[in-house]
Amino acid sequence: MKKSVSGPRHVMARGLLLVVASVIVCPAAMAQRFDEEQAAPWWVDVGVGGANLSSPGPAPGIDQGGLAASLDFGLRFTPHWGLGLEFGAVAPSHGCAAWQCEVSAPEFAPAFTRLFAVSEFRPGHSGWRLRAGAGLSRYCYRAHWSSTAWSWTDTLDMALLLLGDGPLDGRIDGSGGYLCDAHKNALGGAVSVGYDWRVSTRAPVSMGVRLSAEAADFSARGPDDLPALRHRAVMLTLHLKFD
Repeated sequence: MKKSVSGPRHVMARGLLLVVASVIVCPAAMAQRFDEEQAAPWWVDVGVGGANLSSPGPAPGIDQGGLAASLDFGLRFTPHWGLGLEFGAVAPSHGCAAWQCEVSAPEFAPAFTRLFAVSEFRPGHSGWRLRAGAGLSRYCYRAHWSSTAWSWTDTLDMALLLLGDGPLDGRIDGSGGYLCDAHKNALGGAVSVGYDWRVSTRAPVSMGVRLSAEAADFSARGPDDLPALRHRAVMLTLHLKFD
């Protein structure tokens, strides 16, 4: 009687088919699950809150409170991982924003802006949000006042005017603000942990709170005898997210 050798081959063939099916079906299942759990694979986030700024000595501008704001948007490639861009600013609530505009050097308190690439991780199906980012940090050390410069207040006024169907007659100038004449750039980084609460199961809107820390080291090289400045900031912000 002839022995059959097809048994192991059938087992191997079925195993190979199972692997191939898994390779094909699993990404599709993940995509379907992603569509079910997240209405859109993108997010837009607006945040505002308070901050504490410090510049370890001998740099000026040591230990000051201030305001923090951010706007970021990105894409999620899985329900848990996403990449995006964040534009943010942190500004002291007192002090002098221009170098040598006061007799005392510690009064120097510039506002810092950042443009960071960020990676966001959402563990499990919780509301926790873990982030890390890196990119360009900047501060202005010499500016002048312009009576026609555009400001954030003008942007808000314009938005309210458009929402109210107000007329736009003639040329529209800003209400005034500072224009930067000289600035310094440096590589910076930030990390944060936050938690979001879904506002409604029908609308892709959530609110959350975020604790963040950012850092950037600005060298002493440059005009106007600027000292080295090691920027450090801790921020606690409230967020409105569309995702």
